[in-house]
Amino acid sequence: MIRDVWFFQPRTMAKANYANAGGMEQTWTPWWACYLAPAAGAAGLGAHLIDARADDGWRARVQALGAGDVLAVTALTGAALRDALEASAIARDRGAYVVWGGPHATLFPAETLAQSPAHAVIPGTGGFPGLALLLARLTGTAGPPGPDDPRILVEGGNLVAVPRFGGHGGGQTIIADDPDPRLDLIADWEPYVNADEAIDGRTTSFVTSEGCLRRCTFCTEPQTSGHSWYTHPVERSVEVLAEMARRARAGGIKLHDPNFFHDPVRAMAFAQRFRSRVGLRWASSLHPADLQEMPDAQLRAAADAGLCRVLIGMETPVPALIRLSNKRYDPAGIETMVRRLTAAGIRGMFTFIVGWPDADPGHYQQTIDCAFAIKDLDQRHQCKIHFLEPWPGTPIAKMLARRGLQHPTTLSGWADVDYYQAQIPGLHDPAYTEIIRDANRDLSPYIDA
Repeated sequence: MIRDVWFFQPRTMAKANYANAGGMEQTWTPWWACYLAPAAGAAGLGAHLIDARADDGWRARVQALGAGDVLAVTALTGAALRDALEASAIARDRGAYVVWGGPHATLFPAETLAQSPAHAVIPGTGGFPGLALLLARLTGTAGPPGPDDPRILVEGGNLVAVPRFGGHGGGQTIIADDPDPRLDLIADWEPYVNADEAIDGRTTSFVTSEGCLRRCTFCTEPQTSGHSWYTHPVERSVEVLAEMARRARAGGIKLHDPNFFHDPVRAMAFAQRFRSRVGLRWASSLHPADLQEMPDAQLRAAADAGLCRVLIGMETPVPALIRLSNKRYDPAGIETMVRRLTAAGIRGMFTFIVGWPDADPGHYQQTIDCAFAIKDLDQRHQCKIHFLEPWPGTPIAKMLARRGLQHPTTLSGWADVDYYQAQIPGLHDPAYTEIIRDANRDLSPYIDA
């Protein structure tokens, strides 16, 4: 009989690329576990967190699991898969039920089920309905299957074979009606408090939305979300953040929403409510096209409400590559964007990609020069440059597959993916691995990304 659900957060092992001002790897709040924990309570089960990033004794805790336990694992593609595989193998060997979700399981649900120790895989953004359904079925409390049930893959076939996102079609904004996240899942908040020079010496992180309605050709976010945007209500999100700030004794909040300003009305409603209810400095993402369309008055209002830094995926300053990426902004306006942020008192973290298919070799240096030009305009801004990783399912990956590009075929192979390295022969110029790394040290010395 199942009694408890244990949410497992693997290590990302990314200190070389994401360190905070204290020299430690940034450790974001395990928000997925907090959002999913109410599913355990709904099934009458206990909810617990095992975070390998914050707990050196995580293996012993996993080894203590047994037949009355469920290990719920999420992992990004990359190094985090190693811990996910190890913990899952230990738990399953001890008799626990193992379920995987998250970005990699969404991109490769069948492969993840076949190659991992998982008994079940729940793909898709907004995983609460899927986990709630699975736990209800495991405890014998589920009702009869319905047409809007989430999609779950289990050993031996589909448990429920209906479209992802509970029957929602793509291209929709989905307003979540999930329960509020369980912040009490985290007993010690100190590991999730990071020193951030642009926000606050005690900054913690969370998300208020997932997915993306845009259709950039290189990005997995539209793939993992089914081109949908899964949003949590502003009022409830702000109340959660107020309680989080209290528990963590935080002086700043970093929002990891993939596209926070997609709906400017929602974004500004959040900003004003956050200002009045919480009153801390905060950071978010901002698409360059949204910045170019944003009136100065709105930008200043966001800054007045505490917005102090934005993460902007510029991707490239080359017009032809903007078209290839389907990023849909005008790179001729990069300098204007930088100056507008400076005028509003908002720092920018601008990210770029190199190693595009069919790109002129000169695009590497053009990108480096653009990044340093941003720094020359205002040293408080930061930039980072990555190598293109053509994730399966994206239009660029499909194009390259027709040309013979081979992707990893195993979970252990995907664990080696690192977009800070020129890893793909014929696409990346390996000579630029160290050149880009050296540039990144000056553009953003692996601090507060």
